[in-house]
Amino acid sequence: MEREAGVLAERERLGRDIHDTVAQSLSSISLLLTAVERRDPDSPALAEVRLARETAVASLAETRSLIRELTPPPLAEQGIAAALRRLAAGAWARPGLVIDVRAADSPGIPISQQTALLRVAQGAMANVLGHAHARAVRIELVVSPRVVELRIDDDGIGFDPAALDIAAAEVPTNGAFGLRAARERAEQLGGAMAVDSAPGRGTRLRVTLPREDAA
Repeated sequence: MEREAGVLAERERLGRDIHDTVAQSLSSISLLLTAVERRDPDSPALAEVRLARETAVASLAETRSLIRELTPPPLAEQGIAAALRRLAAGAWARPGLVIDVRAADSPGIPISQQTALLRVAQGAMANVLGHAHARAVRIELVVSPRVVELRIDDDGIGFDPAALDIAAAEVPTNGAFGLRAARERAEQLGGAMAVDSAPGRGTRLRVTLPREDAA
């Protein structure tokens, strides 16, 4: 428990450092480039300036996503169920999107598993918000004597899982990075991930972890 607490504290420190340095610098660069665009709209270098600004904005979004990954809500005090409900009501809330969280408080789940499952949920919801065009999402945390399972279902546009090579060596795009990270987190804790999706019929994500106190 002391080791897990130390790891979480270090991740939070790293997240704060990235926010105070890289994120702030990217934000400043974006603002400066925006000012250049407005001040000299007829400049022959406008296309390069716009590309630089768009790159800085995209990098800032990725950096903020990384910060969220490094600094999850305080699980030790409130648990994953409360964290999921808070995120659904706050960071994930969007007009026209209904998020149904079905998760009972489960103090018996180790912090390592709660952290992994919360980050899987964050990555899955980033894909839903960025790509799925969903109107409804259901997030369930099911705890049985032998396993803990996180289920995330959306009614979005779906995709062809075969088109995203989650195991590819190169850096994936269009949501594959989040799926690869989810699979790796599950496997590191002795679990597994399954994705069921097809164009036009939404996506179902399942991450199953063995209970550490199971025989």
